[in-house]
Amino acid sequence: MAGEANAIRVNGHTAPDERARIERFEAAYNRLDRELQRQLDEPREGRRRGFAACVRQIAAERRHFGRHLDFLLEIGELRNALIHNRFGVAEYIAVPTVSTVEKLEAIEEELARPVPLLTLAAREVVTVDARDRIGRVLTLVREKGFVRFPVKIDGRIAALLTSSGVMRWIASHDIDVCAFPEQARGAAKGALDAAAPKGDSERIICTIASVSVGEVLARDHRKDEFAIVARDTSADDALSRWTRNPRLEAVIITEHGKADETPIGIATATDLIKLLGKS
Repeated sequence: MAGEANAIRVNGHTAPDERARIERFEAAYNRLDRELQRQLDEPREGRRRGFAACVRQIAAERRHFGRHLDFLLEIGELRNALIHNRFGVAEYIAVPTVSTVEKLEAIEEELARPVPLLTLAAREVVTVDARDRIGRVLTLVREKGFVRFPVKIDGRIAALLTSSGVMRWIASHDIDVCAFPEQARGAAKGALDAAAPKGDSERIICTIASVSVGEVLARDHRKDEFAIVARDTSADDALSRWTRNPRLEAVIITEHGKADETPIGIATATDLIKLLGKS
């Protein structure tokens, strides 16, 4: 339980330190209630939803905040008991524990000041152009270890290229007819889709590095699985996006969440696991 049913009494009344704790509890509850109403844009049309209804909606929308659901529903019951079941003006039916008050204050602080997504995201983001060659991308994978690249078309972020996307593109071809004849190494002519010369012994020369990013994207059905958000987006908001679309590859962060801006961060589901790991 969030409260102590058998509080220590002084002359039949709630002790001064307990009353102070109750006041601290009520202040934290009221701040949390106001913040819930603000974030849900309540009241609407003159109606104001109750504390429990607001908590349930926020918990449903924000996966990370949802871990507080049961605790906060108990808090609502305890608050109602404190307000409506006093014995006179000096004695309360229950007193919150110190740990309960501290946890409530921490939750209120978390809701009012959520973790910015940018603090969990990778800050170094390299974009590529649809006209760039895959060779450049492979070099970046080798040198920097990057596996996701926002792709710009006409100066706007329009797609996401991933290392798995490149592999899916390769797998979409008939690998059995691909070869790298010694005399063709370094020639970098043609492409995987080039027609093979006639003759049973001849094979297509695979020059993956010379293929354009745009060609790869044309066959990647996951190229659109990304979102662009603003700098002030919270990690909880990003988690909500993954809840709605588990296929999401990454969230790209720009100053104002616009496609024509320079990326300042990129976050994946793996990055957000850090948030879920927090108690």
